[in-house]
Amino acid sequence: MREPLCGTYNPSIDAKGRMSFPNKLRDVLGPEFYLCKGPEIDKRYIAVYSVEDFDEYSAKLFQIPGDTGVGIRRMILAGAEKQSPDKQGRIFIPAMLREYAGIDGEVTVIGNYNKAEIWDPAKLKEDTQNIDTEAFKAALAGFVF
Repeated sequence: MREPLCGTYNPSIDAKGRMSFPNKLRDVLGPEFYLCKGPEIDKRYIAVYSVEDFDEYSAKLFQIPGDTGVGIRRMILAGAEKQSPDKQGRIFIPAMLREYAGIDGEVTVIGNYNKAEIWDPAKLKEDTQNIDTEAFKAALAGFVF
């Protein structure tokens, strides 16, 4: 198993839609990786997967049957974009993904184990502040740290 993606970074997106992608995350993801819409329908962020994890993720999406599966694949895969950082470590965020995530200017990039996530900073803050404290405690009750 490879190293998990973790950490929080705050790069900017320039007028051309480029952003410097964090070195520590690039080192784990590899020389190429995929950007796509995040899988949670009520969250608006860009998910970043290694080529291998994106292949596995796509294969799982194709196991979802019927019209629901077709709709989910259209939503997530139609906007997917393979990226290779340039010599300065920058990637291009397509306009469709920037609009979907509501990002412009400052962004927050986080590592989330097997994927990275690119968020509008205010949306990420709201999402993390809305975690139910009791559900959080219950979920971690049996863990030994």
